[in-house]
Amino acid sequence: MKHFYPYSYTALLFVYFLLSNPLIAISAQIPPDSTIDLSIDKPAICEGETISIFLASSEVGIQYQLKANGVNEGTPIHGTGSQISFSSQPRATTTFSVTATNTSTGESVDLSETITVAVSAGPKLNLLVTANHAQICESLNTPVVISVENSEAGLSYWLKDQSGSVLDMATGNSGTLNFTSVSPTTSTTYIVETNMVGCNDRLELENKYDLTVVPLPIATMDVSITEPEICVGENTIISIDSSEVGVKYQLFDGAYLKGDIIDGTGSALSFPEFSPFRSVTYQVIATNQACGTQQKLDESIRVNVGLQPEIHLHPTIDKHTICEGEQVVVSLTPTDTKVQYQLWDGSTAIGSPITGNNEGISFEPTAPSNSTTYRIEALGERCLDPIDIRYTVDIDVHHSPDISKIILSNRDTICAGEEVIISVENSQADIFYQLHDGSQLIEPNVVGNGGTIQFPEQYPSTSSTYTVYAHETVCTYPLALDNTKLITVPDISTNSVENFATPEEFCEGESIDIELTSTISGIEYILQDGDIILSEIVGDGGPIVFEDIVPNINSNLYVSIGNCNDKLIAAKPNYTLQSNPKLQIVSTDVHTGYDGKLVISVSDGVAPYTYIINPGETTTSDNPVYELTNLESGTYQVLVVDGNACRSSDAGQLVEIKLDENQKIIVNNALTPNGDGINDTWKIHYAPSLGNPEVYIFNIYGQEVYHSKSYQNDWKGSFNGSILPNGAYYYLIEFKSEEIKPVKGSLSILGN
Repeated sequence: MKHFYPYSYTALLFVYFLLSNPLIAISAQIPPDSTIDLSIDKPAICEGETISIFLASSEVGIQYQLKANGVNEGTPIHGTGSQISFSSQPRATTTFSVTATNTSTGESVDLSETITVAVSAGPKLNLLVTANHAQICESLNTPVVISVENSEAGLSYWLKDQSGSVLDMATGNSGTLNFTSVSPTTSTTYIVETNMVGCNDRLELENKYDLTVVPLPIATMDVSITEPEICVGENTIISIDSSEVGVKYQLFDGAYLKGDIIDGTGSALSFPEFSPFRSVTYQVIATNQACGTQQKLDESIRVNVGLQPEIHLHPTIDKHTICEGEQVVVSLTPTDTKVQYQLWDGSTAIGSPITGNNEGISFEPTAPSNSTTYRIEALGERCLDPIDIRYTVDIDVHHSPDISKIILSNRDTICAGEEVIISVENSQADIFYQLHDGSQLIEPNVVGNGGTIQFPEQYPSTSSTYTVYAHETVCTYPLALDNTKLITVPDISTNSVENFATPEEFCEGESIDIELTSTISGIEYILQDGDIILSEIVGDGGPIVFEDIVPNINSNLYVSIGNCNDKLIAAKPNYTLQSNPKLQIVSTDVHTGYDGKLVISVSDGVAPYTYIINPGETTTSDNPVYELTNLESGTYQVLVVDGNACRSSDAGQLVEIKLDENQKIIVNNALTPNGDGINDTWKIHYAPSLGNPEVYIFNIYGQEVYHSKSYQNDWKGSFNGSILPNGAYYYLIEFKSEEIKPVKGSLSILGN
């Protein structure tokens, strides 16, 4: 007999290797068991019923998929090592099978056993379920009739709620079937079931009916009050900590609804501030806007209301008129033991509150600083705020005079026997003031008027210190003002004063200082030019200086004494004033580019003359006439300084040399950029009104070597940073003005 070996020699060697190495673990992958038994709870059903298919003993690590007529149904189930089940609701006769898959290897097998379930047509499950109300209100007990339209004759129908409780049963009539009415207290979903012969279970109709029950308003909100104890006329506010949208809220005092209705907002709300006139307990009525159903909130709130204190009382005061610093006592009678009384001076409380005693009370003594009106506030035991007693008391406080007033005089230093007037600034109205000259009071008194008052004229022959006394009409003790006024009467019998001017010699228009080397303290020294006062300085016993005085040729300067009525000259300064050179300048306009002229003629001043011309040179000459030629058009600054260093002007006189009216443009045809200051830049002369031209320069080969859109007479013959070689070049000049045509020509660069 011939043997067949299905394995190769190599495979046999591999098996031998594995058997020779017991440390190597071998894991065999076993396919799913396809012989597991299937069973079903109901082999025959009506359409719409649910069946269960059982797999007797599932394997761990195996996933099982139910198939209906070969199509996957539902999700796979993992094996547990025991029985598992599938659920299905077939609509027609169906054969069920199961596929088992190893989750590790992915290997799948179909179980060998299949199950077929026979499905018969059942009752109609798509019937419409209706009701006579879609929404009802809690507590109104509204009857609601649930109906099934197009019910099947002879079939039984059961009405259930969402909890599964059966509420009623009725028999189909081929039309609308009505169940016994219901009145739920909460929103409810109603379900209808039916059955027919041959079916295993009662089946739910596909349509359900949701009935909404609008609940009563929530009654558990917290109620609060801002002021539980008040007096008549005072306000309080009642609030609830939350509210419902769609619910209205109103206060109720046990007999009447109070105030406005407030709409709920979903959050806390407050009723408008109000003023109850009696103690009362308030409740809050909540009304559902949709149903009109009402409910009182569980919590109530009470406000206790007391009476306001009696205000028709007459306070008294021990003195109505006092001098500043005196004390007064305010009293009140009769008083109430349930009321506290507080004395006030305007907005300032005086002392502490005093509780009434059915008799009179006196407030603590007080010393008002100003005339005032005292008022009394009364606070009842339940009141939030005090109220004013209707009547008040007045106190008139007379003040001591203000002794800080300033004493003035029209002249602090005078000559002996001259008049001086003493006055008081910002006097107090109705205060009496009297002057004292150091030895006696001077009559009469002068009454203050709120402004400046004057005393009778005084004629002291020696220096005197004046004091002013003041007193009030009620408080008559006189007080001396804090400050006094010293009137100085100096000895000016010697008034010759040494003086000098600095510098002693100067140019016209320059300033000098005039110094007096010694002065008498308090004497006023006046520098005058004739009758014109230039400066005034009060002497302090040392030297004084009149600064920055600018005399002219006709000035007559002297220093006089200002304190005496008669003019008294104290000094005449000595100085020498040099005249400045005066210029007359004649200019000649340019015709060809460099033929302008200036002729400068000098008068006054002394030779030699230094002529400073900018632009140009500085020249010194004894000749009072100086001529400059070969000038180009432009503005020149001319300044002449003479032999005394006097200048014709501070900054120089400006003179303009213009182009000849018949020559609008003059172009220089030569350029010598050698740094000697002559023809170092290429010049174009033209009227300023034409504006700066655009300029092009070309060499003899037509190459552009220079270009400027707004030429400033500043080209020095350079190209790319280097001076161009000597030779001929060509220019093109274009002005923006339409009346000037482009100018073309040649120029020569020389001297390199």
